[in-house]
Amino acid sequence: RGSNFSGSFPCKGDWDTMRGIICMALFAGAAAFVPCLSTMSTPGDPVATSARRDIKSKGVPFVVPMAVATIAALSLRQRRSTAKTSRKAEEVVMGQIDPETGKPNYVNPFEERIDFEKDLPPGTQKDPSGKKFHPYTGPVYKKVPVVEGLQFPLDPNLYYPPLEPPEPGVKWGDGRAQDGNWYMDIEDEKVQYWQGVGKRKTACAIVRIVKGNGQFIVNGKDAIQYFNNYPIWWLKACEPLAALSQKNKFDIIAKSFGGGVSGQAGAIRLALARAMQEYNFNWRPLMKKARFLTRDWRMVEPKKTGQPKARKKTPYHKR
Repeated sequence: RGSNFSGSFPCKGDWDTMRGIICMALFAGAAAFVPCLSTMSTPGDPVATSARRDIKSKGVPFVVPMAVATIAALSLRQRRSTAKTSRKAEEVVMGQIDPETGKPNYVNPFEERIDFEKDLPPGTQKDPSGKKFHPYTGPVYKKVPVVEGLQFPLDPNLYYPPLEPPEPGVKWGDGRAQDGNWYMDIEDEKVQYWQGVGKRKTACAIVRIVKGNGQFIVNGKDAIQYFNNYPIWWLKACEPLAALSQKNKFDIIAKSFGGGVSGQAGAIRLALARAMQEYNFNWRPLMKKARFLTRDWRMVEPKKTGQPKARKKTPYHKR
């Protein structure tokens, strides 16, 4: 490993191939050892005659390397078969809903529901609202929807760990940990945070909220300083937390880019609402009613080619 070899060093998966090549070399060397030994001396040499007699009677120089090569090949074959067997121990099935119980054989962590039952009086039925979740019919492994064409546990020679999907009911992706949560290091301490992404006009923002005392940081600066001491932009950016009276319970860490300050304030507002939804999904109806979770589609009308402005047209002259 410490040599100056310019080529690529063989990865973990190439060692099986190298073991097979070494076994073949041992076998070929053992096969070529006998005729070479028989021609090494003159016909009348007593030492060579006794050596040939031992080879014919015992076959020790030929049998020992061949036995080593055979044992190595068999052990390699057994390891490969064991790995294949362990990889197929848990089969991947297709997602379906049991017609008798009506329950699916998978758990979708992104299919979140609002806990209305505790707020409703007894005997009251709630009206269905929101998007309808369609049944999942893709591959399922240990009650977790997975990508089609994969076999678990994943091959360590092809994939980085973790080699197993998360536990049922745990979200994954977007930089989440194995338990489905987000963590970051603050002063050598592992702190959980909740994240959201938002857009407005041509601006984009990424917001993280952590338990704190109400600090608001945008691109490494205090929000009031970043928004040029303009209170409308500051209030617009943190409006979801202020509307739910949670402003002094969380710290906001935002990164915004693109567009102007007003567009970045609107992008932070949407990203903050989505991060709050990750923290408590029961806040979604209130934020949805206040349009905090709605992407503002209003944009500047682009200028038209051949015309002076976006809407203004050149005057028409018949002659």
